[in-house]
Amino acid sequence: MTSETFRDAISTVDNKGERVWIYPKKPSGRFHRARAVVAAFLILFLIAAPLIKVNNQPLLLFNILERKFVLFGLAFGPHDFHIFVVGFIALIIFIVLFTAIYGRLFCGWICPQTVFMEMVFRKIEYLIEGDANKQKILDKSAWNKEKIIKKTAKHLIFFTIAFFISNLFLAYIIGVEELFNYVTHPPAEHFATFVAVLGFAGVFYFIFARFREQACVIVCPYGRLQGVLLDENSLAVAYDFVRGEPRGKLKRDAARTEGDCINCYLCVHVCPTGIDIRNGIQLECVNCTACIDACDEVMDKINKPRGLIRYDSL
Repeated sequence: MTSETFRDAISTVDNKGERVWIYPKKPSGRFHRARAVVAAFLILFLIAAPLIKVNNQPLLLFNILERKFVLFGLAFGPHDFHIFVVGFIALIIFIVLFTAIYGRLFCGWICPQTVFMEMVFRKIEYLIEGDANKQKILDKSAWNKEKIIKKTAKHLIFFTIAFFISNLFLAYIIGVEELFNYVTHPPAEHFATFVAVLGFAGVFYFIFARFREQACVIVCPYGRLQGVLLDENSLAVAYDFVRGEPRGKLKRDAARTEGDCINCYLCVHVCPTGIDIRNGIQLECVNCTACIDACDEVMDKINKPRGLIRYDSL
C-alpha cells in the first residue's frame, strides 16, 4: 500500500521544512474568464464605494476611531451595538451553512486574497516575467540587466498597488473627503497616519509578493475549518476517480484500457497552491477552478467528455 504523504505535509513545505516556491502555469478557460469578470466587478466596487453618496452619507464607512459606521447610507453608532452582535451571529451561521452546501466557493471567487493574488498581482507577474517556466529560469539565473529590470519593475508596481490599496482602505475609515485633504497636504501634518498607511502597504506588499498562498494555507482559519464543515454532499472542486482511474499515458494507435486521466499533470501545474486535486479534497485547495479548466482543455483534445475534474459532491 502506497503512503499518502500529501496528508502528512502541506504542498508548500519540503521534507527539510523549507519553503517550496509555487510557479503556477498561467490559467485559461471558461471558469477563469468568469472569475475574471467577478473579480473586475469586486475591484471596481471596492474602488467606487467610498465615492458613492447615499442620503449625503458615504455608501460604506467604518470609522472606528470616532465610532461611526455607515452601511449603504444608514448611520450606526455605539447605541446600535446590539444590531452588530445579532448581525455577527447571523454571519457566522450563514458561513457555516453556506460552506456545508457550497464548500469553499467564497475562497475561489470572492475572497480578497484570491482576487488580488490571482487577478491582479499574478497577472502583472505573467506580463513582466512570463509563464511558469520563464519565471523559474529567471529566478535561477544570475543577476543580469534583464533580471534586475524585470524584478525591479515588478516589485515597484506591486508596492505602488499596495500603497494605493492602503490609501483606499483609509478612505473607508476616515472618508474620501478627509483622505483627499491628507493627500493634498504634507505628510508631516498627519505623520502618524502616514506611517500607518506605509506600514499597511508594506504588509499588503509582503503578502502578495512573498507570503502568497501561505496566507490561505497557514493563516486563514477557513481552510482549517473546512474539514469539519464539509461532508460528502458539499459542493467542491473534485476529481472523478471512478471515471479517471486507473491513470495511464495516452498511447497512439492502441486500445485504451485505463481510465480517462492520462496523467498529464496539468491540473497540478496550474494549481496556485501546488496540490494534486486527484488526491482528494485538501485544506490547501481554494476552489479556484484552474484545474477544471486545464483538465477540460485536455479532454477536448483527446475527444473525451469534460468534467473529469468538476464542481460536484463526493
